[in-house]
Amino acid sequence: MIDAGMDVVRLNTSHGVIEQHQRTVALVRECAETRDRPIGVLMDLGGPKLRTGPTEGGRPLNLVPGQVIRLTPGLVDGTEELLTVDYPSLLEDVQPGDPVLLDDGHIELQVDSTTDDAVVCSIVHGGVLAPNKGVAFPKSNLTMPALTPRDLEAIRAGVECGVDLFAMSFVRTPEDVDKARIAVHRAGADIPIVAKIERRQAIENLDDIIGESDGVMVARGDLGIDLPPEEVPIQQRRIVASAARNKVPVITATQMLESMVNAPRPTRAEASDVANAVWELADAVMLSAETAIGRFPVQTVEMMDRIIRRAEANMPEGSAVAAPHSPDDHSYVIALAARTIVDADPNLRAIVSFTRSGYSAHLMSKAYPGVPIYGVSPDPSVVRRLALARSVIPVYGDHIVDVDELLAAVDELLIEKGYVSPGHEVLVTGSLPMGIEGTTNFLKLHRVREMMDDGHDEA
Repeated sequence: MIDAGMDVVRLNTSHGVIEQHQRTVALVRECAETRDRPIGVLMDLGGPKLRTGPTEGGRPLNLVPGQVIRLTPGLVDGTEELLTVDYPSLLEDVQPGDPVLLDDGHIELQVDSTTDDAVVCSIVHGGVLAPNKGVAFPKSNLTMPALTPRDLEAIRAGVECGVDLFAMSFVRTPEDVDKARIAVHRAGADIPIVAKIERRQAIENLDDIIGESDGVMVARGDLGIDLPPEEVPIQQRRIVASAARNKVPVITATQMLESMVNAPRPTRAEASDVANAVWELADAVMLSAETAIGRFPVQTVEMMDRIIRRAEANMPEGSAVAAPHSPDDHSYVIALAARTIVDADPNLRAIVSFTRSGYSAHLMSKAYPGVPIYGVSPDPSVVRRLALARSVIPVYGDHIVDVDELLAAVDELLIEKGYVSPGHEVLVTGSLPMGIEGTTNFLKLHRVREMMDDGHDEA
C-alpha cells in the first residue's frame, strides 16, 4: 500500500486489541524505512460507541413497524419487547418524540415515554436486529463522557509506541478536544488531535471545535446517521471551508470507494466522490473498510491515487484561499505571497518550506499554490505529520544554522531524491535567524545549482 500511494496509516481502536495496534505501528515504521518514505500513523480513538445488548439465545430480533419496544440501560437478554442499550444515562437524556436509530439507521424507533426503568418506543421502520448493534440518538443531547477508559488506555499506548496523530471520535464541543489534549499531555507527549465531525452537536459547534483542533475529519458514516442524507454533502463543504479558515488539515472519510470492498473497480459515482473531495480542497481522502477488510486493498489505494492525480491535474480555476486568521499572521502572508509568485511565474517548479514544527508548511498548503511543497524538517515526527498536508512532500533534513547552508541543502536534498533537476527554479521560505522556531519571515527565489564546480547560487 505504501508503494501504491498511501501516506498515512489509520489504526481503528474500536476493533482489535491495543497490543495488536502497537505491533502495527512497528510494522509501518519498518516498511516505511525500507521505502525511504515518511508515513504518518493516526490512532483513531473509538469513543463512547453505544450498542444494543445481547439477545435471547443470540437470535436476531424481528422488529415490526407499529409495535412497541422498551429500551433499558439494564442488562437483559433482548426480545422484541425489551432490549438493552448500554448507556447508563439513557432514562435521563432521552425525551418523548426523540428518534432512535439502530444498526446504522436501518431500523428507526420513536420515543413515546419513559418509565422508572425503560424508554418506551414505537417502531417506525422495522427490520431484523442482530445482537450488539450500534445505537444513535440524533436529536438527543447525550451527556456521556468524551473519552472512555479504553480511549485513555489507547492514548497511553499510542504515546508509548510513538504514533503521530490522534483522532477523537464523537466530538461534541471544543471542551471534548481539550480533554483529549490533556490526556495526551498527562501521558507525556504533545501529539496533534484530529476532531472527527460525526454528530449533530459537532455541526452546531463546528468553528469552535475546529479552532481548538489540530485537524478535522469529515466522518460521513456516523454523520449520515445523525443528519438526513441530503444534509451530509452540504455539511461536508462547510467542514472543509472551516478547516481552511482555521488553516488546519481536513480529511474526507467513509465509503469513498466502498464497492471495492468486494470488487476490483469502483462505481462511477465513487470516482466522482473522490474527485469532488479533491476539488473541494480536502487535504486527504481516507479508505476504511476498503483496506481494513476488503478483498483488494492494494488495488484500492492504487485506484484512489489515480483518481486524485487526475483530479489535481484538472483543478477548477481560482481555488478559494482563506483570509488570514489575523492581520499580523506573517507566516500566512508569506504563504499567500508564494502563491501569487507561483501564479505569475510558470517556471517555478516547487516551494521549499524549512520548518521545525511543521506550522509553516501546513500554512503553505492552505494557500493552495498549485505546485509541490517540500516540507523540510529536522524532526522525524514533524516530517511524518506533514504527510497529512495537501501538496506537501515531507523531507527529513539536518538542522541548519545559516542561509547559505539552507540553500545548499535545497540543492542536495531535492536533487538526491529526484524531486527537481539542476536549473529548476524554486521558492524557498524559512525563518531568520535560522534555528529559532517562530514566524516564517523570508522568501527567496532560488535556481537549483547547475552542475558546476563552484556550486554557487545563480539566482
